[in-house]
Amino acid sequence: MQVPLHGLFPRLAWATFAAAWMLALAGAAPEDSRIRFSTNFEGGSLGTIEAVSETEFRCHVKGQQDEHGRNRQASWFSFRIDGARGRDLTIVMTDFVGEYNEKPGACPMGPEIIPVFSNDGVSWSGIPDVSWDERTKEATLRIRPERNSIWIAHQQPYTPRQLSQLLEQVDRADDARIEVIGRTAQGRDLHLVTVTSEDVPDRDKVTVWLQARQHAWESGTSYVMEGALRFVTSDDPKALALRKKAIFKFTPMVDPDGSATGQVRFNANGFDVNRHWDEVDLRRKRDLRLMPEIWYVKKAISSYVDTGRTIDLMVNLHNTETGEYIQTHAGDDAARARVVKFSDRLIQETAFQPSHGPILGAKQDGTANVLHAQKGILIMLMELRIAKDPRTGKPPTAADRLDFGTRLIQIMAESVIP
Repeated sequence: MQVPLHGLFPRLAWATFAAAWMLALAGAAPEDSRIRFSTNFEGGSLGTIEAVSETEFRCHVKGQQDEHGRNRQASWFSFRIDGARGRDLTIVMTDFVGEYNEKPGACPMGPEIIPVFSNDGVSWSGIPDVSWDERTKEATLRIRPERNSIWIAHQQPYTPRQLSQLLEQVDRADDARIEVIGRTAQGRDLHLVTVTSEDVPDRDKVTVWLQARQHAWESGTSYVMEGALRFVTSDDPKALALRKKAIFKFTPMVDPDGSATGQVRFNANGFDVNRHWDEVDLRRKRDLRLMPEIWYVKKAISSYVDTGRTIDLMVNLHNTETGEYIQTHAGDDAARARVVKFSDRLIQETAFQPSHGPILGAKQDGTANVLHAQKGILIMLMELRIAKDPRTGKPPTAADRLDFGTRLIQIMAESVIP
């Protein structure tokens, strides 16, 4: 006995089957209606995902721990959702609470921090509907995607691929030189960029050094770096003039491994890339093996100074959640005057709005600031907030960071040029 095919299907199921069959006949596959998550791209990171309903999910931040299994940091998430077009999504981001400096309870999220989204993985905006629960330490994101895929991140990503594309453009400038000074724990290149005019002897110039991305999650520093690099290699008359008076040095991404694999602040061996500069010894093979990122950059800086040249000013860029400030181990009168003048200009001429004045003569620690004691460099750690700017009520954008980089590198050079 033959049973008509449509008799085996409810009406709705038969319509779905028929539509799929027609698409198959036309050479097209039916669109998958399921919502899917992915971190299979550069910088992607997310922990466990709990489906509360078809459109509501609890997403745990993956986080990262140090070489001792301590200091869990949950400052980064970046993921894509597919099959989301036209759906009212509710994403609860959780598991932010970790540990900082061996003190439990650190939480790198709060009501002033606005995660971002993108419809194409290139252009980013703040998520318009975000709420923060202080009791549960959870952020709830509500969004209705206009396209089938949507990218969500803690702040706008900046990947090693983006840096590679930037360096290709920078390398076209006659006054720029790019070197590979070493490789990371996972074998990625570490770059040093030098920009200066060949028409003037180097002995007649000052040297300024800008460094970024020691911590992978601090992607905002890479946009500042890009703004600085684009300016100093440009045909802007100010840039042309500064290249005759200054040697510009850049270490643009000190932790490309973490930036590529979606980590937070520790290298592939678990070492904080800004916490062991005091102990890394260029004579020790162990330090080279465990912390090559610090070893190679420290070697480049030390080699420059050990040949009799000076680094007149160095800024080590970082991002923090809500604070913004400058800190240095230097505390003598000459350094104090230079740092205060530098800070005042930033406040007057840029979006830099520190939470407090410069910290001068800070207690010795393991950050790159130890280069002041070890090599006599006036080096400052600069923290730039990712939260809302108190003046505008909006978090800084990539465009804001690029603009800041342009002004930062000018003020750095002008602060030390006689």
